Amino acid sequence: MAKTIPQLTELFKRELEMCDVTPDETVLVVSQAESREPYIEAFKNAAEVIGSTVSHLELPGLKHPMFPYGGSPDSMPLSDVDEHIQNDPAARGALENSDFVVDLTAEGLIHTKARTLTLENGARMISCWEPASILEQMFPREDLRERVETAEQMVIDADEMRVTSKAGTDVTVEVGQDPPTVPQYGYTDEPGRWDHFVSGFIAFYPVDGSQNGKIVLDAGDVILPLRRYVDNPIEFTLEDGFITDIDGDGADCALIESYLEMWDDEDAYAASHFGWGMDETASWENIAAYATTGVDARGTNNRSQIGNFMWSTGPNRFVGRDTRAHLDFPMRNCTVSLDGEVVVEDGDVVDSRLTPNR
Repeated sequence: MAKTIPQLTELFKRELEMCDVTPDETVLVVSQAESREPYIEAFKNAAEVIGSTVSHLELPGLKHPMFPYGGSPDSMPLSDVDEHIQNDPAARGALENSDFVVDLTAEGLIHTKARTLTLENGARMISCWEPASILEQMFPREDLRERVETAEQMVIDADEMRVTSKAGTDVTVEVGQDPPTVPQYGYTDEPGRWDHFVSGFIAFYPVDGSQNGKIVLDAGDVILPLRRYVDNPIEFTLEDGFITDIDGDGADCALIESYLEMWDDEDAYAASHFGWGMDETASWENIAAYATTGVDARGTNNRSQIGNFMWSTGPNRFVGRDTRAHLDFPMRNCTVSLDGEVVVEDGDVVDSRLTPNR
């Protein structure tokens, strides 16, 4: 298990090489006070071994729970990161002028101006937070990328996705022309592209308002970022892209209902991205295993678990919906069809184009 700085440096050097980082490029490592200190040192070391010019930017701010400020989205100030980027020309310039950015922040830059500035200028960017053991377990592979990109093209070519399950799920969404897609395979070598080190799934944003039917979370399915396994079935009714009813017993259902209600924002109930997992190295039991260690693992295994169906609530920047109320629901044992062709059956990827090379 990669724990020491030399071991981490070698692991991160492999990742930077996957990202095609070269000696003539500038690498910026971005952190916050709560970032993993060994990761900062090891990523800097790895870039120096490659021969790149390396710098370090420490941003203010702490990891905020995904709750509203003052109970209303209107009362929520800019995040610490956004406010700093807006007011600090040096920080803004560092992001704009780097070729490759490593996001090690506790808050995460994915929904900030820092990410926008980086990608708009053609740089590549990865975010990394998971424990080293997970980075080793799910380390990116070219085969995974090929399968994720194949899945992405299958989505683009489709008109409709339907998801069913023996637990009662039966929901359809319209894919639309040129749907916004989010292929993640753990590294990036393309200008202007972000990825999460590690991950392995395909997600997309359906035609807004086209999500209709029922989705039933069954026992063992996951609520993220709350990092809970569901104990009892929870049924969501979706009508024209919004959750109109939530029905279930137990603490998990009550927790979801109260979480969505606390935002006082109808967009919290909107359906967001849909997709499925592609990584055969991911493990569903990860959250439970790390809960006993006190190590902060954020559910990458569940989002990426091969054959899981994942849908989410809340934001969709492609239609201007910027609510911070956001939940991901990775689900097992679902059947996913594109235009009637089954690609995932009862939680198993069955399309030969998407199965791993073993």
